[in-house]
Amino acid sequence: MAVESMTDVRDDALRLLSNGLYVLTTVLDGMIHAAAVSWITQASFQPPLVLIALRTNSRLAQAVQKSRRFALNILGADQEALAEHFLTHLTLPADALDLAGHDYRLTQGRCPLVTEALGWLECRVAAEPPTPGDHALILAEVTGAGIRRPGQPLVLWRTRWSYGGLRD
Repeated sequence: MAVESMTDVRDDALRLLSNGLYVLTTVLDGMIHAAAVSWITQASFQPPLVLIALRTNSRLAQAVQKSRRFALNILGADQEALAEHFLTHLTLPADALDLAGHDYRLTQGRCPLVTEALGWLECRVAAEPPTPGDHALILAEVTGAGIRRPGQPLVLWRTRWSYGGLRD
């Protein structure tokens, strides 16, 4: 019986996990923070919870941790070009007219929603479980949601990107 080496294929095997591609937005101290994220999962039905993983000490993680609220803009399979505008962290004044050329509106909780996204979740941070890894875990209660049109979500492995950049 052959024993496979975990280190030889670990990264390739992890890339086989299905991850959507979303635009996470939040407002902190009068500034909008927005970036594409992919490590998101539903964690509970009651109450409705999602778990996100953000690079520890990144500007996005710090903004979410301090603001305690964020929105996940769920992109459609046809919105790869929109996602590309958010592959790097954007910081804009909260009264900006658009987000990287895309219209948005603020929720009652002041979370920016990209109006052309397939759907959205508005979330309130509920807990930050400890982790020995290089990403902060943020457990958040879904406080609002909407679907703007029917469609399939954008899935990371169907794009030319992988977590951290372009595929090899």
